[in-house]
Order: sequence, then structure tokens, then C-alpha cells
Amino acid sequence: MAHQDSSLQATEPAEFRGVPLDDIPNLFKQPPLLVDMQDIRDPAHAFLIKPFAYDPSKPDNEPEPIHAAGVYVDKWDDDHVRLPCSPYNLTNKNNPKWSIIQNALIYLQQKCVENIASVYDIKETIENCNGAQFDIGCLEHLLDKVYKEDERAHFMTKVLPEMISFALNVDTICTEPPILLRIGGNRALTFSQRQAASLLACAFFCLFPRQSHGHTYQSINFNKLFEHGPPWKLEKLKCLLHYFWRVTQNMPKGVLTLRRFTLPDQWRPNWTESQTPMCSLHVNKNTTIEDMAGLLQIDFANEFIGGGVMGDGIVQEEIRFTICPEMLISLLVGEVMQANECIFLFGCEQYVSYSGYADTFRAKDDFVDNTGRDNWGRRLCHVVAMDAICFSNPCDQYFPACIGRELDKAFTCFRLPRSYEQRVYGIATGNWGCGAFRGNKELKAIIQIMAASEARRPLAYATWHDQNLMDSLWTVYECLLRQQATVRDISKYLLEYVTRRPQLSLFDFIRTTPISSLQIKP
Repeated sequence: MAHQDSSLQATEPAEFRGVPLDDIPNLFKQPPLLVDMQDIRDPAHAFLIKPFAYDPSKPDNEPEPIHAAGVYVDKWDDDHVRLPCSPYNLTNKNNPKWSIIQNALIYLQQKCVENIASVYDIKETIENCNGAQFDIGCLEHLLDKVYKEDERAHFMTKVLPEMISFALNVDTICTEPPILLRIGGNRALTFSQRQAASLLACAFFCLFPRQSHGHTYQSINFNKLFEHGPPWKLEKLKCLLHYFWRVTQNMPKGVLTLRRFTLPDQWRPNWTESQTPMCSLHVNKNTTIEDMAGLLQIDFANEFIGGGVMGDGIVQEEIRFTICPEMLISLLVGEVMQANECIFLFGCEQYVSYSGYADTFRAKDDFVDNTGRDNWGRRLCHVVAMDAICFSNPCDQYFPACIGRELDKAFTCFRLPRSYEQRVYGIATGNWGCGAFRGNKELKAIIQIMAASEARRPLAYATWHDQNLMDSLWTVYECLLRQQATVRDISKYLLEYVTRRPQLSLFDFIRTTPISSLQIKP
């Protein structure tokens, strides 16, 4: 697969090394042609919508809920999300909670229409819906201190009442609860962008009851996000309220899919015996992962998908979920990921641009996502949540078992489904599991090159403004390429490096050690 001419690299622009990004196959050049929804017979794929075929000549066509108008099929069990509208959603005194929620929301909506609603009314509504007190200091500061008067008035009188309608009508918009993507299952959930908006409106008002399985799932309710906190929480809330402004102004009419994949043991590669050649590589210092459109984009995930997005967190995963709020639905349905699992997010749209990272993160402007759609109506945006090990002691990452776990995790995420084998497209990644997870950038880069090679997919690597990493990664890659290294050869490098632990960086060790001199036999 690796065929670039290294002799030409001296003339390449300083912004990247390797094959040009445009030369990496992407979803736009070879759009996937999916089996029609109506022909899907997979019992593990649940649909909240009737069979829908996207027709670009009819942009106003919208998916319909799976059940007829006025029909809500409740499922209150360990296999489905427990919706607030369920008759089994009861107070501590065994009274139906939904009627309490409806009354509180309708009362707030009427105040919005009369232009007399305040932030205090939002707080009171959330508390009445939950029978508990809430701190909404962050939301209060945003609406009363940060928003201009016209922005605040527009939110309170135009956006908020529509959000209330989305929540009140969750039973007619969704018509049945979403399935849970549970540990060990290869399940998928397909739903509309309108259904996502309804579920997110319920989350805004903190309406989702405690799930019986709550300790292995994230909470999607906004209560932690509303609490007093660091300045970047305001920026996250700006993004999420902007999303609600957009969907109340013009509801997107597309489709979304979340899919959990569990790699069977028999599909795990034999890393120490693989003769697979190295993948093609593009290394870029200025492009972000989300800007590499048409590639499989890696979410540097927490094992609990979404990480700290509903709290104080604001690194790569939290930022992505904040600017693409439909991804938040994965918190509602996605159980904690195991070592051989990942969660794919197909079709999620971006609604806002941003600048900065971590404590410099800032919401910027409205973002109109013009990414094309597949024949199901999903944006050609494919993201996979790939959780790394969080090392309390960074030395632990050099244990062979830890390296093996990260290799298997990356391969689980990079492996092409059989339906895509004739339409290979590249992977966009970067410094996975580094930063707060204390992973070594050089080791993680080599691991991802091995996994992409084994998956037979080209790799685009974003170094996040790190010129030295871009240059050194490319130098090491060229060194391996000249020796026609295979995945097995790179395994030998890793095994010898972690055994000898020389006073060299991993890249320097590879660069100065010929494959022929390696002593360890895998």
C-alpha cells in the first residue's frame, strides 16, 4: 500500500509530509452505496424511523417515526432507554411523573409566549420536573450576563418555547424508546435528526430518569453543565444553545446512526507474525481531525463515551461533542466500552465553529455544514470513539500487555466492515491517548500506523501544530519504508525497545537500528 516516493519529499510544503491529503481515498470520492433501509433484515439494527431514502432533489422530505401518529409503544426494561414519558416513570410516591413534567413545561412555555419568563423560571421548571433543587449558575450567567439583551429575548421567547415543544412531544416524535448499545453487542440504532433534537431537549430540562444500569452509562441530563464552573463551561453552553437555535429555526431532515462494534477474539491480528506492508501516510501539523472531511475521524474517547462533555471537560472529545451536539445521544445509549469495543457515529452535523483548546476553547460563529449525504440521508461524516488506557504511571504503557491492548483497540476501530471493503477510505487521527491520559506520542503514532496497516487503510495524522513531531514521524516512517518493513517487523522493534529500554526515544531507536540487527524473535 505504501508507494510514495520519498525522494520528492524535500519539495513538499512545510505544512505536511507524505502523500497529499487529496490523494487519500475518502467518502466523497467513493460514496458508500448502502442497502435500502426497507431491505435491512438485521435484528441487531433498530430503527426509530420508517424506511427512508434520501432524494437530494426533494430536500424537504423528512423521515417519519417508526409508529403511526398517536401511537407510542413504551418499553421500560434493561434493553431500552427509559423515557420521561413512560407510564412507569414514577415519583417516590408512585405517582406518574409525566403529568407533572407536562404541567411544569406548559406553564413555562406560556410564560415564554407572554414574554415574562426568566432564568429563575427555567430553574423552577427543572426543579419541579425533578422534585429536587438544582444549581444553574452557569446557565444563569450566560443568559443574564453574557448574552446581549436581544439575544436573551430571542432565546426566551422564540427558542425556549420550541425546545419545550420538542420535549413535550417526545412520545410522538420518537414513538418508542431507543435501544441501548450494551457491552458485548454488535448493535446499531438509526434515528432522525428531529428525534435527536427531541431527546436533547429532554436532556436540557433534565427529564431522563435514573436508569437501572446507570453506573455503566453516562448521564445526558444537563444538570452538571448548568452548575457554576470554569469559564469554558459557558463556551460549551453557548454551542449547545446555538444548536437549539438552529434546529428551532430550521429543523435538519437527515438521519443518524450509532453502532457498537465488538471485535471477536478470532479476528484479533497476530501482530508478531503479520506480513502486512505499511500503509500510506500523510502527516499534517495544521489540519484538525474534524477538518479532514471524508475520512474516518477518530474521537479520542473516554471509555465512557463523551468523557466530561456534560461537566467541566473540554479536550478533544468534549469539543467535538459540543460543536456536534447530536453526538450526545451516544451518552444516552452507549454503555462503557470494553477493550475490544468501539462506538461509531454516522451522520452527525456540525453547528458551530470554535477556536482554542482546553481552557482557551471559545465558541465562535454559526457553522453551516454542507457535507453531502448518503442514500440513507446521513451526512458523510464517520466518527469512531476510540478510548485509550489512562496511565497513572506513564512507564506502564511500555508493558507488552498494554501495547497489545492499544493495538487491538486501534484495529477494532480501524477495521473496515465487509460492506465497505471495495470502497476503502482513509483514517484521520492524531495524538491519541496523550495529554491527560499520559500516553507517549511516539509510541501511540507507531501503534496507530501498525493498526492502519493491518486494516489496509491509509492514515492521515494531525500533530496539532507540532512541527518536530511531524518531521520526526515522517523520518521514522521513511526509515521503515526503505527497509520494506511489515507489521511483524514493527512488532519486533517494539518488543526489543521495551525489553532493552535504551536511553533513546522510540523514534531514535527505530531510526538507528536496522531491522536485520534486531535480536528478539516475535
